[in-house]
This record gives sequence, structure tokens and C-alpha cells, in this order.
Amino acid sequence: MSSTQRPRILILADDLSGAAETAALFLDRDVSLGIDIGAVHGDSDVRVIDLGTRAMSGPEAADRVHAAVRDLPPQVRVIKKIDSMLRGNIAAEVESLLGTGPIVFAAGLPALGRTVENGVPHIDGVPLDRSGRWALETTEAPASIADLFGHVRTISVALEDGIDGLSAAVDSGAVAVFDVRSDADLDAIVDLSALLPGVRLVGTAALAAAVARTLRPNELGTLPIEPVPTLVVVGTAEAVAAQQVSELERSGATHVRIHVDHLLAGTDPTPVRNAVDGGAAILTVTGPVDPARSSAIATALAELVAQAISDKTVGLVLTGGETARRVLDALGVNTLHPITEIHHGAVVSRTAAGGYVATRPGSFGGPDSLVAMTAYLRGVESTPSFSNSEALA
Repeated sequence: MSSTQRPRILILADDLSGAAETAALFLDRDVSLGIDIGAVHGDSDVRVIDLGTRAMSGPEAADRVHAAVRDLPPQVRVIKKIDSMLRGNIAAEVESLLGTGPIVFAAGLPALGRTVENGVPHIDGVPLDRSGRWALETTEAPASIADLFGHVRTISVALEDGIDGLSAAVDSGAVAVFDVRSDADLDAIVDLSALLPGVRLVGTAALAAAVARTLRPNELGTLPIEPVPTLVVVGTAEAVAAQQVSELERSGATHVRIHVDHLLAGTDPTPVRNAVDGGAAILTVTGPVDPARSSAIATALAELVAQAISDKTVGLVLTGGETARRVLDALGVNTLHPITEIHHGAVVSRTAAGGYVATRPGSFGGPDSLVAMTAYLRGVESTPSFSNSEALA
């Protein structure tokens, strides 16, 4: 890739909803979202790639990240997007970047109350490891950023240390770690990091937003959307999702529930197809979900969706990054073009075939999040008042 070729900015995410969340920050530029490592060398000004590493083992994730950056020219600005609750293979991914350029780590999503203070991650002022938000994970939440990284050496850098403090940290071969209390902190971290050539920024979508704020808008505008019947696939066990589903059902969507054991055994897609024909449908999984089976559940859910809408023009609303990725894999979709953001993290994209996909991290959004996303795809103020509920045996 020559110095005049694009992308100018490459963002590597660990799941699809996070990738879309980040891509939405660059809607006024030539941005595309790829679901394949081969998309790294595309011709868009900003490339966002879902590497799918959240569900991988640590070594697999490290290999995937390293392969994505090893042949990049130094003028490409790399941002490694991580989960705002620090889930996934962050330490392994960052370790794979050591030696490819200075690494600056700034976790935090202040808009959602997710901060780092004195090296300790917090959610709404409560330390992450005492927040209860990792209850569905198979490991314990880190008590600090140092705990998160384990044997990977880190050095805390304060903004007031300036470029001398940052240079000393990265020159030692360590990961430079900043506290994040506000978006203003992130703006300052981005400005300071820009003084180092080839820096690798590691943080949430809020860090990418700080980079986006340094760019001059291109004012490309958004693409028009044609209203379509909509299927909402809820692939998250976050508590907020239950209320969002209830609100959507009250607005008139048909709710199809499937027990996890029947899903894994294979089931008839007809009830889902019929619900979609009504204009708006919700598909959820019931029963106890063992985190160890989450990957198999996501795959089975994706296969069911693909069977149900294989010959239909349907707008998809997908919550939860792994579910979103598996559904699009099952449908053969490998590139998305973000066109608008309904609320923070709720992103509508267009597929190469002209379909629409709205994605959102599972923990994001208020009670009316799914109502708003569905209404946008259907081109209505709100969903109509026909209400039913079905359960798959």
C-alpha cells in the first residue's frame, strides 16, 4: 500500500456491535465496516473491521490482531477498539501490538458512566469488579487496569506529565495507561498521542470519537432508506434488554420465544417467518443460559434467522456483538456501510445487496431503544397496535 492509498484510519474491533458503534462516529466521511480481516486494505478513508476476537481464545485473538497490523504503512492511524466493560481478550490483543508502535491505553466511556480513576475501572462510580456487570462472564472482572493486563507491563501516565512522561513510558517498552474521567480527558490524550509517530491507540468508542473530533467533516450525507418489515433478534442477557423487549411488544411487535434447549436441537422457522410477515417481530431465547454454551447458542440462533428470512426482504435489528456477527455470517454478509445512528451505539447500516441492519451493544440504550430502532427501519412514527406473543415448543 503506497503512502497515498487509504485507509487513513483503521479501527479494529472485537465484535460487530462495537465495530458498528465506532463506525457511526465517522458517518460524515468515507467509512465502511468489514467483517473479514481481508477488508483491512479496502479503499475507504476510514475502515472499521470486526475481527471477531471477543469469542476467541487469547492466542487466537492475538494472532488475528497482529495479522491485521503487521503490513500496514506507518501513516495509517490504528485504533484498537475494546469493550467498555473490559470484556474479551484485551491483554492478549495489546501484547500482540507490542513492537508495532507506541501503545496508548485509555479505557472509558464517560457518556455511559464508564470511567477509569487512579487505575481502577468504574461504572457509575462503582468499581467494575463490584458492579455485578460481569455476572454472565466465565471469569472475574479486573480490579484495576494493571490486573487486566497481568504480566504485560504498564506505566500510568498523567496528562500533566505531557509528552516527556508519555515518551518515557513507551520508550521503556511498556503500555502507557491513562485515567479517563471525561471526554475532555480523551481529547487531550488523543492530542498528546498525535505527537508520537506510529502510535497504536487502545480504548473504547469514546477514544475513537475523540479522534473523529480532530478531523474536518466531509459532509457526505446519509443514504435514503426504504421501509421494510423488521425482525429484532435479542442475543444479550443484559437486564436492560428485557424491559426493551417489553416496550417493543407493547408497541405491537409479535414476540416469538424459543427455549434454549429446543433452539440447540433445531426448530421449525415457520413461527418466525409468520411473525415477520406481520410487520415487526421479536425473537428471544428463554431458559437458563450457560455462558459456556453462548457460542453454540449464537450459532443456532443465527441459523434459525437465516432459515426464517432466506427469501424475504427484512430489516434486522441485532443486539449483542456475537449474535450480530453470527447472523450476518449465516446470511453471507461481509461488508456494511453505516448510514445513520439512532442513539448512541444503535447504528443502521446498508448491506451490499441493499438490505438494512441495525446493530447495538447489548447493554446500551434506554427502555425505548428497540422501539426506536424498529420504527426507523419500518419508516413509521411507532409500530402499529397489533399485539401477539408466540412460544416455540
